[in-house]
Amino acid sequence: MDVTDFVLGGGAFGCGWLAWTIIFQGTAFFDVDALWAIPLAIIALILGGLCIRRIVKRFEQRSKKFKDLAEQMGMEFSEEGDSALRESLSVFDLFDKKMLQSGQFTNVLHGDSEQLEHSEEFKVTILEFGHWETSFSSFVSKRSQPIKQTVICFHSPQLSLPRFSMRPEEWHHKIGSGLGYQDIDFESHSTAAEFSKKYLLRGRGEQKIRALFTDEVLAFFAGQ
Repeated sequence: MDVTDFVLGGGAFGCGWLAWTIIFQGTAFFDVDALWAIPLAIIALILGGLCIRRIVKRFEQRSKKFKDLAEQMGMEFSEEGDSALRESLSVFDLFDKKMLQSGQFTNVLHGDSEQLEHSEEFKVTILEFGHWETSFSSFVSKRSQPIKQTVICFHSPQLSLPRFSMRPEEWHHKIGSGLGYQDIDFESHSTAAEFSKKYLLRGRGEQKIRALFTDEVLAFFAGQ
């Protein structure tokens, strides 16, 4: 949502609240004629409709971009994901059970090595995943915040990777590391140390994970 959406949504909420208060709690506004609730309600409906229309239009434009990209790359496109997609993604740490149940998969692209004219065998899925997340700050304020992520998932019999997760490291992760929460750090040189400051790296088979994150890989992510 941009500033205009917030203004329209806030205006709709404010006018609607005033109309409701005048009608049902008229004593709080004893100097205001109850008939003022009618134009306020109309304004609330107009502003709310404009806000919803902008959001829907923006979603349609983004979906069209994904659809055009799928056509250019020779991939299949669907506006929403199905239960089979949810099941296939449930093995990843990015999607916990609660997120999969409440979240929404949109703008899904499917492709394989044959469609993409690549010699090595693989399947790839590109999608957007939206859900509501409760962070520490939102937990304190008792409000969740909407999160939307673009996800790319590769499946290949030629890949033999250890199971791991990597995400930006935040202050509470550093506290957790001090209390024994796993965080695979690299300190062999300055670039490796910079990588470890930026990212939380966890997974099974630490030695295999360390072997996967070569100096070249560490330098790439440290520079992001």
